[in-house]
Amino acid sequence: MQHNLLHNSAIVLSIAEFTDDIQFTAGDQMLQHGHPSRLCLLVILLLFTLQGCSQGKHIYWKKSAAAPVEVVNGLLAYQYIALNQQSDAVLADYCQQLTTQRSPGYQLYLLQLSCAQRWLALPLSSAEQAVAISYYNRALLPLVRAAITDRDTSALNLQLNIELDSDESGQAFEQLFLAADLQAYDPFILRQQDNGLGITVVGQRKNSGSEQDRYFPPEGIFRPLTVMPVKLDFSNPVMPLLTLRGIYMQQQQRWPIAQQQYGLNYDPASAYLCLVESAVADQLEKAGLFNADKVEDKLGIYAIEPLSKDKIPLLMIHGLNSSPLIWRRLSWAIFSNPQLAAKYQVWHAFYPTGPPPFFNAMRLRKLTDELLLHISPNLQAVAANNMLLVGHSMGGIISKTFVQNSDNTLWDTTFYRSPAELAVDDDTRRTLEDIFIFTAKPYVKAVMFIDTPHRGAATADGWIGRLASAMITLPKAMKSVFSQMWQVLTQDDIKPAMRGYMSGSGPNSVDVLSPRHPLVQQLTQLPLQAPVYSVIGNDEPGRCKDVVSCPGLTDSVVPYNSAHLAAAAAEIVVPSEHNSYQSPAAIEFILQILSAKIVL
Repeated sequence: MQHNLLHNSAIVLSIAEFTDDIQFTAGDQMLQHGHPSRLCLLVILLLFTLQGCSQGKHIYWKKSAAAPVEVVNGLLAYQYIALNQQSDAVLADYCQQLTTQRSPGYQLYLLQLSCAQRWLALPLSSAEQAVAISYYNRALLPLVRAAITDRDTSALNLQLNIELDSDESGQAFEQLFLAADLQAYDPFILRQQDNGLGITVVGQRKNSGSEQDRYFPPEGIFRPLTVMPVKLDFSNPVMPLLTLRGIYMQQQQRWPIAQQQYGLNYDPASAYLCLVESAVADQLEKAGLFNADKVEDKLGIYAIEPLSKDKIPLLMIHGLNSSPLIWRRLSWAIFSNPQLAAKYQVWHAFYPTGPPPFFNAMRLRKLTDELLLHISPNLQAVAANNMLLVGHSMGGIISKTFVQNSDNTLWDTTFYRSPAELAVDDDTRRTLEDIFIFTAKPYVKAVMFIDTPHRGAATADGWIGRLASAMITLPKAMKSVFSQMWQVLTQDDIKPAMRGYMSGSGPNSVDVLSPRHPLVQQLTQLPLQAPVYSVIGNDEPGRCKDVVSCPGLTDSVVPYNSAHLAAAAAEIVVPSEHNSYQSPAAIEFILQILSAKIVL
């Protein structure tokens, strides 16, 4: 996260546009009369200090060169005759010399592909296989590119046809993207996964919003496909027809060539990057903080890949003024690791961050239970009994409630009366109980905290925090609970330490992040029922080597003494300005934990 305002002009514009929609309470009328530009600047400063440092998309498509014009030296049929006359001993050299012909074209690519097919049918060493596979894919790539772009190759004496598998729900893909053309500006994501035969493409279709689609991102369904040649019709030797198939698979599969078996290219990472390119979650961050009702319909837990009862869910929960896009690097790293991709299914939570973490935690716990029940109605599957959480900043506070038993501690810190004695209607009572009283989820096996203010962040108590708190409009769902509560309760029913936080429509997220907030302090005292791990940021790594030599170590928002947990099974401090989720060292730390947890 850059603190230089010149590097963030886009944020300035978005804030200026957004302030028209901010609603102030009657007690904050003085803010309404403030100078607009000054208000915008204050909000910008707030966002720099409290936000999850989410950034916009960083994906672009490479411009591929046009295929060369076809010039064929004689009919392709005669060239095939020449190919078939080659002995196995010289086949590798013969195939590779085809690439030196001065007049390449689609028919020559087809000839190379056929040569590679014969080559791969031979018993080869691992090194020889790698060379032959690379040759095969290079010949296949321009043919696939022409097929998915609907280029008419009939004028070049070749016809192409592509058939696509449906996705896991039986629905057809509406658009294809060539993974080889997908690149990221982020140098961490520049590596390409190439682990077998075939050309990887990404199939995309719209999210219908119904049935199982409600568990996937609204931007659409993106799935990895592997394109392979499946039929060559040579009935017309001057106009052969090559049929390609886009094979949809959820893990790497084997492909037979004669007596040999080869793995097919499988690239879920590219499918995820296509989703990132289409995602609009970053445009919802500020509305989620300041006017939650505008994004309430987006609240959910979204699976990035097909739901599986046999894979371990890894649920990632973002922090204040943030979105799931902060998990780009970590998600990509998991999808790019064949072992981890085979064992874990990545889920992203999205929630409006203006309401307090206890309210959002209640809602996300319910949504998680619902999704697990959908996957495994009898709750006996691997997915229903093994889950790992990763939470950044306030998302870490929410994650912690999944592995703690609050008993009546938080309730008794807030109210003088027990739940049964509280004179509210049954719906309000149940909601309040769900917020203040919760039990650890037995299916959560570990939590990884990133930049988490377990003991609060002093920024929330400063003038920036107070300004932000005044600008937050809570959602109707929360206002309704507190409205019902205040119809029958008075301030005398609330314990003194909590009265300032429970007035009006209730507390917001900035209020609860205060180091003085009683519930935050109580939550810190509750035992953790699963192993936890800590990633802590250090905004001055050149000066602060460790907390012993630098007691003031901080990530600029959360100090070390707030993020540190003595009970953590392991801890790492990384250079970070409250954005440790993008630290290569932090990601490697998390990947090591995931590798160790595969045995669950």
